[in-house]
Amino acid sequence: MFTASDIDQLRASLPECDFAADALSVPALLPYLQFYDLDPRQLPAPSGAAVRCSAGSFDAAGFRIFCQSYTFSPGGCRGTVFVLHGYYDHGGLYGKLLRYLLLKGYAVVLFDLPGHGLSSGDRAAITSFAQYTDVLDALLTRAATAALPAPWHLVGQSTGGTIAMDYCLRHCAETAPRVDKVVLLAPLVRPHQWWHGSLLHSVLKHVVEGIPRNFVDNSHDTEFLHFLREEDPLQSRQLSARWVSALKEWLKCFEAAPACTKALFVVQGTGDTTVDWRYNLQAIARKFPLAHIETISEARHHLVNESPPYREHLYGLLDSVFQY
Repeated sequence: MFTASDIDQLRASLPECDFAADALSVPALLPYLQFYDLDPRQLPAPSGAAVRCSAGSFDAAGFRIFCQSYTFSPGGCRGTVFVLHGYYDHGGLYGKLLRYLLLKGYAVVLFDLPGHGLSSGDRAAITSFAQYTDVLDALLTRAATAALPAPWHLVGQSTGGTIAMDYCLRHCAETAPRVDKVVLLAPLVRPHQWWHGSLLHSVLKHVVEGIPRNFVDNSHDTEFLHFLREEDPLQSRQLSARWVSALKEWLKCFEAAPACTKALFVVQGTGDTTVDWRYNLQAIARKFPLAHIETISEARHHLVNESPPYREHLYGLLDSVFQY
């Protein structure tokens, strides 16, 4: 069992991230891996192979970042997928996507954003979204040193999609970009009911650091929703005013940035009440005119943790991206 009382001890015991150390050799990691159903001994792999997990932390953008990677042997991986989680999330919640990608033959890297999961930083807060992208840049540099299997791909859920877009805009002019395919799942440009929330933030930001989090039904999977609300010790209970300020500034930068020819693959549920998805898809299409956009009828926001019918629809769409 992994509880809130275990978090600080685990952070302190993490080795330096080098994509090679065996996670099972760190005793404090095993309860975490088992609690989030990430124990490599229980994960699927291509026929005849076994999964290996490495975990550790590294310094980036003024934070200590927790990172875990999954590979398999014998046999070579078809590439590496870097997964970027959403606001309030952490890598431990992405086991279903991890299983899908492993069975497709990919190595997978999960990492916790600053202020999330086992990474350092004020909970669910950030000063600038550029810090998120700086962390991703640092991670990819470290991965290059470790020679993780190429090609490299990004999958970003919600705020993870925001970071993936920011990364693409930052590096759009490069002739040899580090990442090949970029997949956005219910990407955040602006949240649902943004104008109301933005006005409230303008009034309250000088008075409070945050407001109590409202746990919305962002999936049809009731077990997942219960886990977030009642069982996950790494969940933040507050919406940070500083994070909203950073999102406002990022929106200005996004709108001012020149269009990018990166061909993103975007999947959006039409039952999403977390982001303003109609506006967001239009904004993404303007900024990334080669983006390919698909929708899943009635699917809610947390696509990687939707109930099985919606998740299988998602996998079917991802097959067109990752089957070759």
